[in-house]
Amino acid sequence: WPPPQCRGQPGQPTALFAPDIEEEANSHFQRIYTSEIEIERVIQMLKGFKASTNQREQEVFACMIHNLFDEYRFFPRYPERELLITGKLFGSLIQHQLVSSITLGIALRYVLEALRKHNRSNMFKFGMCALEQFKSRLVEWPQYCHHINQISHIRESHKEIIDYIQRALSRSTQAGAGGQEPQQQG
Repeated sequence: WPPPQCRGQPGQPTALFAPDIEEEANSHFQRIYTSEIEIERVIQMLKGFKASTNQREQEVFACMIHNLFDEYRFFPRYPERELLITGKLFGSLIQHQLVSSITLGIALRYVLEALRKHNRSNMFKFGMCALEQFKSRLVEWPQYCHHINQISHIRESHKEIIDYIQRALSRSTQAGAGGQEPQQQG
């Protein structure tokens, strides 16, 4: 199993990222998967890279995000340990708003796809690990919560997640309803 790597498309005259950018991004992935650096520190580093005015740091950030999403199709082949590390990283990207817009939608879809896999599969474990990282944000996506609620093996085997979602949605609904004052007729 090779760890994720940033790489251009084979046969293309120009790579998506410069070789030195790929090399730096790959070294960060190596450090993640050899437990040389903790996910929390990687997230802080990525936050800095994303907000940086330094072009190189922005490119390393983009390369790492691109690579992680590009690797999704290979996740089923990952050994369990590495897949759980990837799940934690993936979910942390969502939690810390390091992905947004279309990329956020893709990330959420990937997690939902994984959650729909057999509940003993490594992909399901990846999905649960990722979900655990960003569950405090679930209230932002009621429709997504509805999709999770529809997965029978989660309802049967992971009641704590279903209960968490129900409580979060209930609080959200109450806050929305309670936040508006009825208008007085004058």
